[in-house]
Amino acid sequence: MSTYTLKQFVDDLDVITAAEGDPAVITAKAAPLLGRLCLNPDAIPAECRTAPAGQRGRYMLHRAPRFNVTSVIWRPGDEAGSHDHETWGLVGVVENEIQETRYTSSGRRDLGGKIALGVKEVLRHKAGAVSTLVPPHDEIHAMYNPTKRDTLEIHVYGKDLAGLQRHTFDKDGTVKSLVSSKYMNC
Repeated sequence: MSTYTLKQFVDDLDVITAAEGDPAVITAKAAPLLGRLCLNPDAIPAECRTAPAGQRGRYMLHRAPRFNVTSVIWRPGDEAGSHDHETWGLVGVVENEIQETRYTSSGRRDLGGKIALGVKEVLRHKAGAVSTLVPPHDEIHAMYNPTKRDTLEIHVYGKDLAGLQRHTFDKDGTVKSLVSSKYMNC
């Protein structure tokens, strides 16, 4: 099998998202392709593979109207508590591993209100693994790098997360605001 490139992935995802609008169908078709891309670490430019000192790395690899492709670097001990995305998504591990906690939820996501949040499963994803996020009922998760090395991932979302109003959830289900910051290269 030939090496799958970022350009091939973007082209394939462009075809999928032009033909499909259902987040479950998009993620089902695109997840195996992201798995292939994760097998090619060189698909991510060198400048988008390391985190700046003291912070998580987030770089835009491709920005388009129907989807964005980013690289994310989790340093040892980095974590993101339970949060949603307000769009479909894919998370693929390129190097090392990540722990993902998936949640079930019920109730409205009104800021300051509460939802019923339960742990569905805790997963340990190794290189090549892909996780899917399908709103509105299967897109809340938490991430944690429990290792002593950086973890490199490729994230794909149906919307640009920079500036998008999203939510975080306390352990008791209290809904709080989350607005993603800009990417480091744009």
